[in-house]
Amino acid sequence: MHVTDARYELYGLPSGNPYASRPLDPLGCEDDRHRLLDLEGFVRLAAIDATVERAAATDTPAFFLITGMGNSGRTSLANHVMYRYQSARTARLPLFRLVRHYAERGEMTHDAYRTLRSTLLSLRAKMRANKIDVPPALAEMFADLSKRPRAQAMDDYELQEIADYAASVFAAHDMGFGVRYEGVATKELITQATRVFENAGTVVVFTVDNYRHATAVQLTRADRQEFARRGHITDLSPLSPAQIAALAHHRWTGHPPCPFDSDGVCEAFQEHSCTIGQALRHLHRLLDTRLRQYDGDVPWPTDGLRIHESWLRLNLRRGGFHG
Repeated sequence: MHVTDARYELYGLPSGNPYASRPLDPLGCEDDRHRLLDLEGFVRLAAIDATVERAAATDTPAFFLITGMGNSGRTSLANHVMYRYQSARTARLPLFRLVRHYAERGEMTHDAYRTLRSTLLSLRAKMRANKIDVPPALAEMFADLSKRPRAQAMDDYELQEIADYAASVFAAHDMGFGVRYEGVATKELITQATRVFENAGTVVVFTVDNYRHATAVQLTRADRQEFARRGHITDLSPLSPAQIAALAHHRWTGHPPCPFDSDGVCEAFQEHSCTIGQALRHLHRLLDTRLRQYDGDVPWPTDGLRIHESWLRLNLRRGGFHG
């Protein structure tokens, strides 16, 4: 067995380093359901729960806009929203199932209509995959949407009629659908999608880059105010040192206590700004380095693994801290 693997096993980490940075998906992985946390205000989960609970209770859409820079946790939060929406619906309808359409970054273009058309046709495919008979009238609508050339694009309200009909068919089978638009390329998609799905009992999440770039959506204050009338906005910022310390303790899944000293983490990261993804990568590297250095036979809580401020500062510098 590799020496690093042996160190992980020694500390109750059979799955390896607990600070691996990846998008969380609580619908696909039960362990992920407990890994998203408020981090002293980083994400206000209570506000998200209130939005999905209201939508579930009234069979109305839940719209979410999540902004942040790269590695700020947008995808993880979007997936968490889907999970919380499904939980809210299941509490009222135990057999409820949520099917999801994810439009990834590579699919995002400045043609909002094309994106919405793809979303609706995906719902048709998901009906078939779930052995749901598509009513003839809806099948005709889908066929029309599929065959029309771009020059004869449907009006938003024609698309809305398809979305409403599809939602009612899913509902008849104790099902619903959720949509995640990752890295939205044009604000027209946000405007049109909220109109198309404004009557459907669904959840739609938009993630947007919040830096100034030619390919990034530039949302004005008026744009945000307009969206806020329909949905919930979350802006993901870099973590404070205290939030990084809380993250280090929350993500530790080995034998207690967590080896990272909270005060030491706060001091070591005091002058460094990190997104949650960047912070996890640093914690991952620091723990792995410490485990490689430790050659004791008795697992911590001896002082062998304890990660203090001085060691953190030294190894952050050695690792080339780029924030």
